[in-house]
Amino acid sequence: MSQVSLKLSLLGLLVIAIVTPSANAIRKPVVLGGKSDVPNVQTNMEVQELGRYCVEQFNLREQSEQGNVASSITDTAVLNPLTFSRVVSAQQQVVAGLKYYLRIEVTQPDGTSRMFDSVVVVQPWLNSKTLLGFTPVSTPIY
Repeated sequence: MSQVSLKLSLLGLLVIAIVTPSANAIRKPVVLGGKSDVPNVQTNMEVQELGRYCVEQFNLREQSEQGNVASSITDTAVLNPLTFSRVVSAQQQVVAGLKYYLRIEVTQPDGTSRMFDSVVVVQPWLNSKTLLGFTPVSTPIY
């Protein structure tokens, strides 16, 4: 009789364990080193400022490269740099700091909009931001 009640008790505990949601099941799984979406990108001022930083750094690099290639300042890309509009989407990844993957909308010198993918690493303890990549998107998926 005691073995039967013990088996029923264990069976009951197993059913409760299966039916009851655990705390880990409620939270989103986090993979160390994995990318995660940044919520509320449109209203996240830190992310919007990172996007602005990426466009400014791209413009500075373009001016620097064009200044080295040609000494004349008549190039329209130098005179009319890209203008930051907004960050459309963002993901972050924990590395030696925070690595952000941003989709940025810019206004080109001719007034048209274009999308760029940008990668920037932020190390707050060093007060450091480094632009790793800024490439145009061939098909602008928002």
